[in-house]
Amino acid sequence: MRTKTITAEGLADAPMKKRPQAASTWGTAQDQTRLIRNLIWLYIFLWLIEGGLRRWFLPGLASPLLLIRDPLVIAIYFLAASKNLFPANGFITAGAILAAVTFLNALVLGHGNFLVALYGVRCDFLHIPLIFVMGKVLRQKDLIALAKLAVWVSIPYTILLVAQFYQPQDAWVNRGVGGSLEGAGFDGANGRFRPPGTFSFITGPSQLYPLFTACWFALLLARKLPVWTMCASGGAILVAIPVSVSRLFFLSVAIVAATGVGALLAGGRFSIKLVMQFVLVAAVLYLLAGRLMVFQDGMEAFGARWEAATTDNGGFKGAIFDRVIEGLFGSFQDVKYSGLGTGFSTNVGQKSLTSELGFGASEGEWGRLLYDNGFILGSLLVCYRTALAVSIAMVSFRAWRHRSTLSLLFAAASFLLLLNGQWGQTSTLGSATIGGGLTLAAAANLRSEDGKKRARLVSKKSSPANATA
Repeated sequence: MRTKTITAEGLADAPMKKRPQAASTWGTAQDQTRLIRNLIWLYIFLWLIEGGLRRWFLPGLASPLLLIRDPLVIAIYFLAASKNLFPANGFITAGAILAAVTFLNALVLGHGNFLVALYGVRCDFLHIPLIFVMGKVLRQKDLIALAKLAVWVSIPYTILLVAQFYQPQDAWVNRGVGGSLEGAGFDGANGRFRPPGTFSFITGPSQLYPLFTACWFALLLARKLPVWTMCASGGAILVAIPVSVSRLFFLSVAIVAATGVGALLAGGRFSIKLVMQFVLVAAVLYLLAGRLMVFQDGMEAFGARWEAATTDNGGFKGAIFDRVIEGLFGSFQDVKYSGLGTGFSTNVGQKSLTSELGFGASEGEWGRLLYDNGFILGSLLVCYRTALAVSIAMVSFRAWRHRSTLSLLFAAASFLLLLNGQWGQTSTLGSATIGGGLTLAAAANLRSEDGKKRARLVSKKSSPANATA
């Protein structure tokens, strides 16, 4: 009988035979999510250019283009479900139940229009699962690549805002939705209008630049780009603030910037080198801002806007803080129990039901939810949105406690959009979805890295060398 001799060399080689299989499994897992990730990038790209398509290149299709990202969302869901990546949590279940109830309420007790009710459900629930899908499939290198791209894009994007700031409203660059020569800019101050960028309204840039700011701080901390690039991008963000002639723009960027500085200080992430970089960047930006005519013109318009809309209307507390509180809790007054029907207080709903554009019963988001769905059902929707925003914020806070600021920065840019952003506007809905998804993805990648570190530590402890020792 022939026997097989097992040598020491054979024992050493035996484990190596399984390694190609593990690599193949990893590659297969990446292949499974590659298409989903590509569709997510397309979703973000279409969110960025949707307003430009409706205003400049395809004005005749302005209305259908409102829904241009919805087929992508549905395709992502089908792919995620086929790969067991579709989220299964309380928000998805509760959202499905609330969607069905609000839809039936609109048909039976509300306006009774099937398409408007369907559009209302789409605004409130269709894109929510995408937040969790993004959290599952986006990798750390995807987030860093997106941050680098955002920092670079902020420079030409600010140039576009400057062009719109100086050009009249009937200029091509300022055309409104559908190619309207009345322009897309809202009245600002000193004869200047608030530029919409590639969006339909100023609300788009006001939600885009906080994400730019979050990416800027993330790369500054990670030292992923040279100082001159950070100066150029930081200068672009700084110039865009007064050029926007928008208080919302300024406050949104300020919240993210304050979060970035506060998180770095509290987390003990500052080093001498990082402090020197901050000082250098701040000095360069200060010198550039003081010499640029566009910054000075923007500051004059922004100052006049702030004076007229804030100082002369009770100051910061009266014009901004009290207005926010009133928008949140003042909507609970005089609300009927059945409501007008979901979708009623959206531009699409108003156009379909009244043949006029408008915000219906309320321009504020919580007011829209309450007046359209009634006191009881609307209150449930407000609680749902609040729980969603707070839970995502808590995830980012836990990630920050593990010395990661990226998730917290994205949360600072998206928290208010998740809480009471006007989801009846497609750009705001996209901003909230993207910001929430990036927040969860940054936190999930941190947990993944921690898991890999623990696995390596366990592997070292259980290695034959350690066992022999």
